[in-house]
Amino acid sequence: MKLGEIVKIKVNKRLHSREHLLAEDISRLMREPKRFAAYLGIARLYQESDLRALAKRVIEKRDLPLEARGKYFFASLKGLIKKTNVKNNNRSKK
Repeated sequence: MKLGEIVKIKVNKRLHSREHLLAEDISRLMREPKRFAAYLGIARLYQESDLRALAKRVIEKRDLPLEARGKYFFASLKGLIKKTNVKNNNRSKK
């Protein structure tokens, strides 16, 4: 690609917030794109830097099978501190 060329970037319209982008990144790193909603939930609860650091540690573990990355990631969340002042958007049960 040369300087000045117009590059068409495919925009994913469902990724419209910082949390959505983080959830997409982590779900792809863990090779679990179908669990996007679970990663989105934790992206809203924890700091982005903490989650990215944890994901990096999980990816770098050589003795961890690829299928177990997501499980290990979620189990490791217990050691992280949650964000303060996070709105809980759970719907009331009727």
